[in-house]
Amino acid sequence: MFGVDGILTRTIRHAVLFLIAAGLSISACGEAQVLDWNAGANGDSGDLAKADSSIDAIFLNFEFSGNLIVDSSWAPNKQIENQLLFTIGQLNGENSVGRLDKVVLTQVELNETDDGTVISYHAKMPVAWGQRNNVPTSYTLILPIDLRPAAQDRFAQRYGHSCVDRKAHDVDAGSMWYYFRPHRSGCNLEAGSVNYEEATVRVSPINTTGRYPEYHKVWEDNRLEVVAIFGKFEEGATSNWDAGISSYNKFINTVKDEFRHNDVHVTPDNMFISPGVDNPDVTIEATLPDGRQVRVVVLLVDGVQNPGTNFDARYEELSTSADLIAYNGHSGLGANIQTLAQKGEWVQGQYAIVFMNGCDTYAYVDSELADAHTAVNPDDPNGTKYLDIVTNAMPSPANKSSQNTMALTQGLLSYENPMTYEEIFANFHRSQVVLVSGEQDNTFTPNGQ
Repeated sequence: MFGVDGILTRTIRHAVLFLIAAGLSISACGEAQVLDWNAGANGDSGDLAKADSSIDAIFLNFEFSGNLIVDSSWAPNKQIENQLLFTIGQLNGENSVGRLDKVVLTQVELNETDDGTVISYHAKMPVAWGQRNNVPTSYTLILPIDLRPAAQDRFAQRYGHSCVDRKAHDVDAGSMWYYFRPHRSGCNLEAGSVNYEEATVRVSPINTTGRYPEYHKVWEDNRLEVVAIFGKFEEGATSNWDAGISSYNKFINTVKDEFRHNDVHVTPDNMFISPGVDNPDVTIEATLPDGRQVRVVVLLVDGVQNPGTNFDARYEELSTSADLIAYNGHSGLGANIQTLAQKGEWVQGQYAIVFMNGCDTYAYVDSELADAHTAVNPDDPNGTKYLDIVTNAMPSPANKSSQNTMALTQGLLSYENPMTYEEIFANFHRSQVVLVSGEQDNTFTPNGQ
């Protein structure tokens, strides 16, 4: 979707166990069911999550051993995580991505040498694999050995052109892991610069399908409330040619067109067809034929980390009653996703779907939103009863972000003919590998059973 615009600096936190679901092209059965992935030798009885559903993507477990050289023995797990960031770039080349906050590390050993500290480990990592019909029994992860700062600078300088995505730009040690494409033609990695770690690949036995959003919770007040946030492609941009501003304009016009046959009120009411930076806060309210109400608030920001002086208060106000919150913009190598997750305010019993529509958001989301929901809901120790999080294993182009957010909105509007998440995701752009987390405990079914 959007290019890289920041550096991930956080320690990846351990999250609660989420359900992962992905679908793009065909609809699923009405009732939730466990897919029989255990029939083959590559089934995995280990439980890294509770339940998963997939159409185009499939949830796998990668198990492997690795080692690295660092300056000191300080925080070895964090230093291992820094090495595993390179799996994001490599797996992106396979239309896939791993869930880094779910990595299980064992057998972590440190060996002090005159040349630095050698850390060895064993890891088990969940991976959203974007080639459902082409699941390998093993996969070779290619990871840099030397994680010391000077060595990482040299690694980026040496391979920052030949071993990265063809669209990469301004590659340095802080972003090399994101762009890393070791299988690119012409990438010749010097012996001793990387480890080739063969991962055993097993299909998780917990793939499920046929789950619905909680329609009864969304519509219990006879209102649908949507908050759609669009970040600019270039911070400070003012032109409607900016991909983020263009998507913002397109979404507003698509929503207005959706309700063209209903009683509609738009604020402000004197906008041009391209609201742009002159109208960064637009509200569209509609009354449906059966009397139900819809309110869609669309916000344009420079960036989540620098959204403007009024954003936090405005978002906090809106989040208390929102049924769907969609952020469309740069992930900032995870920084933007974490920043937004820390904002907002939640109300006891409020069910919300949060769509993090940026690059690799499946890899970057952590437990922040779930923890916040647990804090206000004593009956929700896992933070998933009142929360579904939609993320991307792979994004669509930036100019398609409005299409994907609209697909979720239209899915929730389909209360007379409820749609499973797979059916909703079928209306996303074809290049997007999208996943939903937290719907393993959803209870809604069309027949009420």
